[in-house]
Amino acid sequence: MKFHTRDGFSLIELLVVMTILTTITSVVLANHSRFNGSVLLGSLAYDIGLSIRQAQVFGLSVRQYADVAEGFQVGYGVHFSDASSYIFFADTNENNIYDVDTDQILNSYAVGRGHTISRFCGVTSGGTEECNTSPSPISSLDIVFLRPNPDAIMTSDLTGVSEVYSQGIIEVSSPSGDTRRVVVASTGQISVQNP
Repeated sequence: MKFHTRDGFSLIELLVVMTILTTITSVVLANHSRFNGSVLLGSLAYDIGLSIRQAQVFGLSVRQYADVAEGFQVGYGVHFSDASSYIFFADTNENNIYDVDTDQILNSYAVGRGHTISRFCGVTSGGTEECNTSPSPISSLDIVFLRPNPDAIMTSDLTGVSEVYSQGIIEVSSPSGDTRRVVVASTGQISVQNP
C-alpha cells in the first residue's frame, strides 16, 4: 500500500501562523512605544533635576558674574511658571526670586515632545502643598542657591521672601498620562521619583 504525502503548508496553517506573528508583533510594538515614552519622560525629569543641580553648583562655587560689582555674591536659580518651559537665571539683585526686569536669564529650556510640567508645588514647614493647581494657586516657583549656604531657597509669588518652602516639587507628565516628580529638599538634596 502506498501513502500520499503532501509537501508544504495548507492555507489554514499559513493563516494561523500569520495571525500569531501579527499578534506578537503588535504587542511588542505597543510595549516598545510605551517604554520609549517612559524613557523620554524620565529623561525630562532628570534634565530638570540637573538644571537645578547646575544652579546649586554655580551658587556654591566661585563662578563670577561679570555684570555685578560683587560678582561672586550672585545667586543662581531655576524659575518655573508655565507648563512648557523653565528658566535658569542669575539672581543679580540677591532677593531670592526671579525678577523679569532685573535678573539675567542664563538659559531658557523648552519642554517638548508633548510633555508638560503639569504641577509645581512648594511644601510649607507645616506640610501643606501650595501648587499651581491648588484652589489658591501659585503662579511661579523659584529655587535659588546663594553661597556660602548649600541650602535651597524656595519661594513663590504667594510667599515672596517672607517665607521659604521646606520642599519643592516639580511634576512632569507625558502625553499618555505617566508622571515623574523632581523633589528638592531645603537641604539641597535633589531626587527624581515615580509618584
